[in-house]
Amino acid sequence: MEFRDRSLVLSEVGGELVDELNEIVNDGTRYHLKYLSSEFKFSKGGNSNVYALRDSSGRNADFAIKICNYSSPGRNASPHVKRRHGRFMNEIFVLRELKEKGKQNIIQIEFDGVINVDNRDFPYYVMEKADTDLKEYILGNNNLDDSEKVKLCLDIYNSIKELHDEGYYHRDIKPDNVLLSFKGGETATWKLCDLGIVAHREKDYDDIGERIGPIGWLSPEAMNKLLTQKANIGFDCVIDDKSDIFQLGKLFWFIFQGNTPIGQLELDDFICEIVHKDDIFTLIKEMLRYSKEKRADREMIDLFMGDIAKRYAVA
Repeated sequence: MEFRDRSLVLSEVGGELVDELNEIVNDGTRYHLKYLSSEFKFSKGGNSNVYALRDSSGRNADFAIKICNYSSPGRNASPHVKRRHGRFMNEIFVLRELKEKGKQNIIQIEFDGVINVDNRDFPYYVMEKADTDLKEYILGNNNLDDSEKVKLCLDIYNSIKELHDEGYYHRDIKPDNVLLSFKGGETATWKLCDLGIVAHREKDYDDIGERIGPIGWLSPEAMNKLLTQKANIGFDCVIDDKSDIFQLGKLFWFIFQGNTPIGQLELDDFICEIVHKDDIFTLIKEMLRYSKEKRADREMIDLFMGDIAKRYAVA
């Protein structure tokens, strides 16, 4: 591998990947890094890249590898680098904890380690590999029936509840971070991934005025933090479980309609053709309230989702 443009990239010779230059070893097994696909060669975020992983026999082991773009920081490293590296290590810790506790709706970590490039150690972890994400699935399947869409919402909501039950907030909920694998011809459970900015309710991970989450999916309090926290004028800047509920409301809207809601919502804006449309719109609108105090809580969502699931005969 090479370190280029502030990120790790795979090494090529003559336009072809060289296995020996893109290799890791774990527990005596050699693995080669590959592009995720010919169309989607890598997943580059602000903190890491993601590649496919195969063992040395060439068998597709259904793994993906996520590599931090920040090497282990020395004593004189900047606070920015220490924070980025620390968040990646925290992500590994949380994934291991959730796996040990049997949380099946969160992407499963397999093993982790470091890759040495130019005498610098970059942490990585290996996880189960999905076939698609929610964005590709929704936009690529225009004929999903209402029951399947309700089932998607229910599965993803259960994933968020698993996280919240352990005291964690995801804070980066968007279609790209919800994955699906097909196994044995059957549809597996939708799973949350990318816990890179996950936070615990008893810890403060963030810098003052830092942007937490993706533009377009930020909760009001996340936007307050970005725009007003440094001015210290008293707006709510705490990003917590209710912030996840706001992002989840946007995700539900995307599942049913294929776009994202903006501004004051009216039923006329919810133009998708589904039965029980009024009830689904009401739930989403309650999840997207500006005020955290007025925003839907878990008890309300449980009641709505339970009722909607019964109407669609979804377990």
